[in-house]
Amino acid sequence: MRDGNRPDTLRGPGKMIDNGHGAGSHRRRSKKSNAGRIGFAGALVGALGIVVVAVVIIFLRPGRHDAPSPVSAGAGQDVSAGSSGGAKAVAAPKTGPTLSIANTDGYDYTIAAARGGTNNKPLPGTGTPPPDGAGYAYADYVLTNTGQKPALLDFPADLFVQRTGVAGGAQARCMPQPGTLPDMCTLPNHSAIIGYLNGSRGPSTQDGDQYMPAGASYLIRVATDLPVRTDLGQSQMNLYIWDARYISDRKAVLVAFP
Repeated sequence: MRDGNRPDTLRGPGKMIDNGHGAGSHRRRSKKSNAGRIGFAGALVGALGIVVVAVVIIFLRPGRHDAPSPVSAGAGQDVSAGSSGGAKAVAAPKTGPTLSIANTDGYDYTIAAARGGTNNKPLPGTGTPPPDGAGYAYADYVLTNTGQKPALLDFPADLFVQRTGVAGGAQARCMPQPGTLPDMCTLPNHSAIIGYLNGSRGPSTQDGDQYMPAGASYLIRVATDLPVRTDLGQSQMNLYIWDARYISDRKAVLVAFP
């Protein structure tokens, strides 16, 4: 039987196939064979092209992460997963009333506000030098995992300041929230662990998220990314929790300073 996928040349050692159609028929068969090879090569190139495109899509598609994603917290907070690098053991500060909270993932915490103020660089490695006569607002609070298992390291408190204390160019970025005092608003901000309390161990990492050990207490600092006046004091700022993970109606709940 004739093999239609290759040229009719040698069918066996030293034997030439002649089907009786002469030289013209041989040329036609050669063209058909060449066309088959060209078609195969084209199909191969096309298949390789599909593979390359698929690889590019895998590497460039949205949602692919080569590094842990930032953890969101509060209104404008941008919290990096590696935010505990400079933290060390510190003495427990004096705090206001302790508030028990739970999030929608089933983790239980307590939170208590410690202090607030302004500083040119309240968080190491963040922010640019503020303009003359301005600084960045910050507030510290104690967060404790009261559950019996590791809990997601979250930053539930958001810092609100009196709008009159916000530097002029930043006032448009200061957002109000139902439940807060009417003259208060929140600026974009960052949070980080600044201390471990009562012998607590640092957070562990799992699948890009950080987890507090059971019973661990951390001193957390939240600081604004945009400047405020340097005369803004603790009495002109408050910590609130309003994120829907903790407060279903998003009406802010005060975490009072001592």
